[in-house]
Amino acid sequence: AQCWNYRYGSGYGSPELSPSHPGTPGHDVVEVTATHLLADGRSVFFEMPDLQPVNQLHLSWNIAPEDRQELVITVHALDAPRTDYPGYQPRPKTIAAHPILADIVLATRSIPNPWLKRNHKARKIMLETAGNLTFATRTLTAKPGEAIALTLRNPDVVPHNWALVKPGTLATVGEAANRLIADPEAALHQYVPDLDAVICYTDIVSPGGEFTIWIKAPDEPGRYPYLCTFPGHWMVMNGELVVAP
Repeated sequence: AQCWNYRYGSGYGSPELSPSHPGTPGHDVVEVTATHLLADGRSVFFEMPDLQPVNQLHLSWNIAPEDRQELVITVHALDAPRTDYPGYQPRPKTIAAHPILADIVLATRSIPNPWLKRNHKARKIMLETAGNLTFATRTLTAKPGEAIALTLRNPDVVPHNWALVKPGTLATVGEAANRLIADPEAALHQYVPDLDAVICYTDIVSPGGEFTIWIKAPDEPGRYPYLCTFPGHWMVMNGELVVAP
């Protein structure tokens, strides 16, 4: 099975967009982990644990070698998990916000990044993304209180951002970021959790784009984690800013 969304807006038409990476053209694969013939002998249940609300779900299957069936539906909401089949295993799952809700928020509201005041004396740092959800550079260095112009350049095929957080809070911020999948306002806030542990962040950078923020390195020496807070990225897409005299 595969799924995709459309951009809801005032213009006519929309490209087919990835549900897992909003704004990025493409389809997401939805794994069918099992099929179950139900008690009536005619109905089939397709087990898709990762299914989320989407504008379009396309399911294609062969009932017989020469009998292919196609089903295209809109998934507005998900019911309680079905449990009346052999081998059912409960799984933790966060239900994503309906895609139209997020589009309405983006179409009607905007929040400017707080770190856009230019400082021409700031030291320039260019940080690029790399393949397999990684940053090309895993360690950055700065002096306490140093002025920095940090540019995140994204040659990857999916969106990313960069957030600097307090020492010892990488997992706390990352896990909170994963839960943002259920928040229709997550994109408005650049998928950054509203936590005191967050020091600064870039906007979400689309594939092929870049974004610069002008920041001051922390005054206290230490190892400050940075991460991409786009849901699902942080566990491998992280690094450290080492602040030392």
